[in-house]
Amino acid sequence: MPGWTDLGNIWTTFKELDIRPIADDAQRAVVLAFVGATGAGKSTLIAALRYDQRARDQVITPTIEADLENASRIEADLIVLMLDATRGDVSLEANVYRDLKTAGRNLLIFYNKQDALSDASILASAMPMWSGTRVAMGSAIKPESLATEFVPRVSDALRDKPIALARQYPLFRSAVARNLINDTAFASASYAIGTGFAEMIPALNIPFNITDLIVLTKNQALMVYKLGLALGLSTDWRDHLAEFGGVIGAGFLWRQAARQLVGLIPIWGIVPKVAIAYAGTYAVGEAIVYWYHTGRKISGKDLNELYASAITQGKAVAKNLLARAPRPTWRQFRLPRLALPVPRTKIVCANCGKQNPRDAKFCNQCAAELSSHL
Repeated sequence: MPGWTDLGNIWTTFKELDIRPIADDAQRAVVLAFVGATGAGKSTLIAALRYDQRARDQVITPTIEADLENASRIEADLIVLMLDATRGDVSLEANVYRDLKTAGRNLLIFYNKQDALSDASILASAMPMWSGTRVAMGSAIKPESLATEFVPRVSDALRDKPIALARQYPLFRSAVARNLINDTAFASASYAIGTGFAEMIPALNIPFNITDLIVLTKNQALMVYKLGLALGLSTDWRDHLAEFGGVIGAGFLWRQAARQLVGLIPIWGIVPKVAIAYAGTYAVGEAIVYWYHTGRKISGKDLNELYASAITQGKAVAKNLLARAPRPTWRQFRLPRLALPVPRTKIVCANCGKQNPRDAKFCNQCAAELSSHL
C-alpha cells in the first residue's frame, strides 16, 4: 500500500489543467523490438500484444521484428530478446545480449514456451547470464501468463510511457488502467486527508468542502480522460463525455458529490471522508474498465457493491495514511522561572549596616532612625 513517502506524482495530478499535453504524450509512438532466433515466437507475441479484445481485431503498432544478426541495428524504446525456453543452448542470444547491454539499450529477456518446458533446471543454469536485466517467462499463446510475467516487466521498463504503451498495445490496457485507477484513488484519499485536518476548524469547514468537490471531481475527470486514451478512444474529451456519461451514470456521480459533504459533519471524523474520496474515484474507474471488457454498462446493483467494497479499501487506506502521516514537531520552549520575592524579616541600618527587627524604628546599634521599613 502506498505511503506518504510514495506520493510521487500525486500533486502533479491536481495541477494538470491543460489536457493537450496528456493527449500528445498518449499519441507518441512507443516502439517495441522483438529479437530472437527463428521459431522463438516473435510473430506470435507481437500478435498477442496487438489484439484488442473489445474490437476483436488487431491494432497497428510500431513494432520491429528482427533476427539475432540484425539486433545491433535496432532503434527502439525497448528491445525484447526472446528465447525458446525448451532450448538449452543460448550462446548466440548471450552474445547479442552482451552487445546490446554494452550499447546501453533498454532490454527485457523473455523466455517463451515455458509451458512446454519439462526440465526447469535448463532455465536455472542460464539465469546468471542475465544478471541485472529484467527477465520474464511465459507463453506467447497464453494471455494469462503474459499478464502475470511479461506485462508487469515491460510496464516497469517503460514506466514513463504508460498511457502511450496501453493505447498502442492492447495487451497492456487492463494493467495500465488498473494502475491509473489505484494511483488516482490514492491521490484523492491523500488530498482528502490533507484538507480533512483543516476542516476540523469550524470556520474553514464549508470553504474546504466546496473546494474538495471541485478538486476531486476534476481529479476524477482527468482519470476518466486518461483511461479513455489508454483504452484506445478518441483524443477529444467530448467523445469521452458522451461515451462514459452513460457508462458511469449521472445518478451515481451526484450521490458521490453528496457523500463528499460528509466533511461538513466533523464528528464523523477524517476516516469516512477519506474513504469516500477513495471509493468514489475507484468505483468510477472500475465501471469504465468493466465497460471496456464487456461492452456493457455496469448494473446499479453491481456498482453499489463495487462502491461498498471500495469504501472498505478506502478506510484501510485512510487508517494507513493516518498511522504513517508525518507528525509536526514543535520546539519545546521553557519559560524562565521567576524568582519569588523573599519576605524581608530584617531591616538593615543605612548608617552602620547592622540588621534590626522588622518593626524597629531606630537602629539597636547606632540609634539612627530606620527608614527602610517604609
